Amino acid sequence: MEGITNCPSDWTIQAAREAITSDLQLLFPFLADTDPDVRSATAFVLATAISDIPRVSSVLHDRLAVENDPVVQVSLVLAVAQLAREHQDVQARVWARDLWSDPSRSPEVRIGAGLAWLCLVDTPVPDELRALLTDLSTDQRSDLLQRVPWLPPVDSSSGLRRCINYMLMPNTL
Repeated sequence: MEGITNCPSDWTIQAAREAITSDLQLLFPFLADTDPDVRSATAFVLATAISDIPRVSSVLHDRLAVENDPVVQVSLVLAVAQLAREHQDVQARVWARDLWSDPSRSPEVRIGAGLAWLCLVDTPVPDELRALLTDLSTDQRSDLLQRVPWLPPVDSSSGLRRCINYMLMPNTL
């Protein structure tokens, strides 16, 4: 597959990821922007970093500790998980499980962490997580969580439900 410039698209993607990584210090301040959509998009962009992963992950964790917008919280969780998956950080599995299984966390964080955990493991879905992700209240959060940058590419109107269905039953879609 080639991009607009007739260069292979994977080269274009790699060049973009290298540019993002070389300018991390310019991106980090956007995690504190007053606009939650900017903060969420920044987490999405930072998840593509190809080096300095411990620093990027630490900055994302630090922001999650003070973030109060549910869309941004989910974006931060998914960004940490994406970096962990790509760079084989096995500790992130425990972190994600602790988040989704913690009833004191917001439902949005628990849902995001559940999706993150499913991306990080190849084990059967625990009943507790299946119950969380299939609960009717999860569907009630679909419109809100549709603003999470990872979901619209799945489906522009019901990305959360389609993502959950696929992750719980990958062979049925």
